[in-house]
Amino acid sequence: MQYEEVVSQHFLTLRRTPFPHVLIEQALLEMGGSGPEGMSYRKKVLAAAGWPHDGLVPFAKYPDQAAAAFNRVRLALASQPDTEGLLALLQAK
Repeated sequence: MQYEEVVSQHFLTLRRTPFPHVLIEQALLEMGGSGPEGMSYRKKVLAAAGWPHDGLVPFAKYPDQAAAAFNRVRLALASQPDTEGLLALLQAK
């Protein structure tokens, strides 16, 4: 699935339709499995994509870093990798 580009302003505003980073997070949760496994996978992917903060730091605090990390994930997801393939793609860069 193709996602629109994530921009830092997305983390600071609201809108009715979900922002692309929300859709990407949902996809990561589905890929990782339900419950804690999905959350753990999402955290690993975002860390591999360059998000250096733990789960307690909101994306809005560092919107430029968050946008860069989500865009790396977005581009990697375009090649439709499996769960391990996505992590490998992000860690290789």
